[in-house]
Amino acid sequence: MATTGIVLGGVVLLVLLPVAAAVVYRLVVNLGDSTSVLVRRAGEDAWRHGAIRYSDTDVAFYRLLSVRFGADVRLDRRSLTLGSRRQPTGHEFDVAEVGEMIVSFSGHDRRGRVREGELCAGPATLTGLLAWVEACSTDQIRRSDRRPG
Repeated sequence: MATTGIVLGGVVLLVLLPVAAAVVYRLVVNLGDSTSVLVRRAGEDAWRHGAIRYSDTDVAFYRLLSVRFGADVRLDRRSLTLGSRRQPTGHEFDVAEVGEMIVSFSGHDRRGRVREGELCAGPATLTGLLAWVEACSTDQIRRSDRRPG
């Protein structure tokens, strides 16, 4: 009987340890230099808590409750378009903080698929995102496969 408990405990440990490691990695490494946002895909009602990180070539979205090591979605900077800002309405007040705004977005992921949805964040975050998108020039973006020199 004791042997069964030890084996079962070992199996549980082998399953939970990698999951715990993935969660810690995601929280410490991926979300360390990021901006908190809420995102909703086009056609969905549910908002997902997460974070975004910018690079020279794309914006990456990381869902808060996910065990993936990398980003859940990456949108190409050159294809990203933002709609106008709007105030939350109806049930959106249940998830939005005071002063947060909602903006629609559309862009291509790494596979070339169009991703559309809405982003809910504070005015400073949305202004930063808009400035990052508008500052994009295809001449300024380095191709990731090109090596310097």
